Amino acid sequence: MKKHSGMTIIELLIAMAIIAILASIAYPSLQSYVLKTHRGDAQAEMIKAQLRQTALHILNPIYSDDKNALGLQNNSYYNFTVISASTTTYLMKAEAIGQQRNDVGCTSLTINHNNELTPKDCW
Repeated sequence: MKKHSGMTIIELLIAMAIIAILASIAYPSLQSYVLKTHRGDAQAEMIKAQLRQTALHILNPIYSDDKNALGLQNNSYYNFTVISASTTTYLMKAEAIGQQRNDVGCTSLTINHNNELTPKDCW
């Protein structure tokens, strides 16, 4: 009698089903990780802009409202804006765009002159 060393179609289907189940479990986790990573990049950019605000304020009596001077450049995931800037305060914002809007509850990040970060759960 001959022994076959190959896989039968049933074994192949079972292997494919197992792979599909594992992928369906892993994909949402991957998506969540990607959203958090992009959010972390936006937070880092805003903190760098905050440091630039402080440096510029040492030289000038007013905080800057020029996002380019602060190094804030829009990307594929966030639009950055300086909401307000005066002699004593500033407020900067990162607004999620595109697929990043799926980062529920964390689509709008703000930072101000007192290092108040909102929403707190997203920082």
